[in-house]
Amino acid sequence: MAARFLAQEFDIEPPQGRNIKRIVEKFEATGSVANASKSGRPNTATNEAKCEEAIMRLQRSPQKSSRRLSAEMEVSQRSILRILHEQKWKPYIPRLLHALHDGDDDRRLQFCEEFLAKLDEEESMLDNIWWSDEAKFLLNGTINRHNCVYWAAENPRVSVEKEVNLPGVTVWAAISSSGIIGPFFFEGTVNGRNYLDMLQTFFWPKVQDQDCYFQQDGAPPHYAREVRHWLDENFPGKWIGRRGPIEWPARSPDLTPPDFFLWGF
Repeated sequence: MAARFLAQEFDIEPPQGRNIKRIVEKFEATGSVANASKSGRPNTATNEAKCEEAIMRLQRSPQKSSRRLSAEMEVSQRSILRILHEQKWKPYIPRLLHALHDGDDDRRLQFCEEFLAKLDEEESMLDNIWWSDEAKFLLNGTINRHNCVYWAAENPRVSVEKEVNLPGVTVWAAISSSGIIGPFFFEGTVNGRNYLDMLQTFFWPKVQDQDCYFQQDGAPPHYAREVRHWLDENFPGKWIGRRGPIEWPARSPDLTPPDFFLWGF
């Protein structure tokens, strides 16, 4: 009966009857469904052998997480972190290096100066901007660099090689001080037509009653003529982008919340 109720209520494959019975018996006996603590002295990682083993494992696999190392060595994660702290090992995050062109620094500086001037004129402007972007999540096992660390005693100066034409999924989202719109998953390659369709059918219904700004970068789909015409009609003087009323500088990584927060989160 319990299994049938779970399947109907949560639309899931229910656990077997004997497992449900075991959980009920555990709760009736202990008042909890958590596993009882094991008897005996807990493992400790404070001895020298454990310290040497932890460092040796990380030297072989510097990308291993402290949680994974804790599970492999059967000691608490807190003990692992204490070992690494005592040995002065730190987690280093690899940096992505963006190719910049001549004049990019000047355009970035110009944008920042103009943007700060607009904030002086309209103090609430920053709270009324929808910052948007796409990101491609690859299916080859590559993980986001924000979650990728290298443990080492000294900074290994790790760089990340970028492969192209790998299978993955392209996701769009927008974020402002009032929340997040998305994610929106694109079918296939993003182009001007399906990007505009997304703006019209997915994004616009959620913001059409707001007095807000819209930001996008200078990617080719965003620069399509029909996209810019639509933005001129619906965000007159209030969209930020390539050839927009507020010009967005090219090759501008980590200038927007999606870049420095949203995708990593």
